[in-house]
Amino acid sequence: MEKDQYLAVLENTFLTYRDLKCAKVKDSDEAMISLDDTDVSYSISDALPPSIGNQIYVREGLIPRLQKAQTIIADLFDGGVLDVVYGYRSLTIQTAKYNDITESLKSDYSGNELIEAAHKFIAAPDVASHPTGGAVDVRVLDVNGGIINMSTNVHKLGNDSYVFNPFISKEAWLNRQKLRIAMCTAGFAPFEGEWWHFSYGDREWATYYNKPYAIYNQIEFEG
Repeated sequence: MEKDQYLAVLENTFLTYRDLKCAKVKDSDEAMISLDDTDVSYSISDALPPSIGNQIYVREGLIPRLQKAQTIIADLFDGGVLDVVYGYRSLTIQTAKYNDITESLKSDYSGNELIEAAHKFIAAPDVASHPTGGAVDVRVLDVNGGIINMSTNVHKLGNDSYVFNPFISKEAWLNRQKLRIAMCTAGFAPFEGEWWHFSYGDREWATYYNKPYAIYNQIEFEG
């Protein structure tokens, strides 16, 4: 099988807008928590800064799960540290980014095809994970603070970021699988198109684990 064909097979396994739109939601009204108020490791990204000041916020239910994932990461990576680099994104920002992508694709797509095409670049606001407070983008640091090799940087979009892409180094591929094992064991759902993205409580989580409904809906949170 040619490389492009193999990557297309991987892409066909990703959840679509239609998949996520079918998920029901009963928001739990769970509080948003700043990682400043926890022992969860985080780093502020210059490339993708938080929506609110210089703090990363997530729903309260993610904290014990991130702590559990950290325990597993420390074992799998010989003292490694799970480092959160992104959490909640303002619904306003999500909508603006999605609208920009949609506008750029209008000459090639229309109707439902346009929605799905835009969603591949950035999630449609009504199903997006980050505006729920239930999604995190993460990386792994070694005991000396160095970044563990995952082949690409966080937020480096493209097919090299696909979790199961076999055309990266064996070391990076295995590191991605260990991260995925840790996060899934802690209760998160993976997004197979971005090795760094995991979520809990949102539509992606509900769909991936066949839950009756998601417990986090999109919110406009100002801190």
